[in-house]
Amino acid sequence: MEKDHTQKYAESLDRTLQNHYYYLKKAVEEFREKCLMVSPERTIPQGIIIEIRETYKEIRQRLTEIKSIQNLLQGRYRQYYRKNPLRDKEILEIEYAIKNYYSKFELVLKEIWEKKRPMIKKEKMEERKDMNHGAES
Repeated sequence: MEKDHTQKYAESLDRTLQNHYYYLKKAVEEFREKCLMVSPERTIPQGIIIEIRETYKEIRQRLTEIKSIQNLLQGRYRQYYRKNPLRDKEILEIEYAIKNYYSKFELVLKEIWEKKRPMIKKEKMEERKDMNHGAES
């Protein structure tokens, strides 16, 4: 009875692992497309930037859950767990791709910020000049 319950639990963990894997396969493509939308030449709505960061956090969370489930299955439930090397390899590739897309996204944001920075400084200096002229009058 206990063995049957343990085996079913291991199978449910494996199904959870599989569901996370399918989610990641779909999410990585959407994430890539969103990251590619961001470029220094375009005006990017703040909502897209926030959405990309939230999606990245969600994907990282799923990857962490996958690692935890894999460790649990390989440790405590190893007699009921059948490894899936292809799936494991693809999960590692997804993890690498996500990090790569996000780093490029952050670099582009930094580049955009660096371009805007001189304009912001110039605007502030002009505001100060206007304030000084107003005080002299």
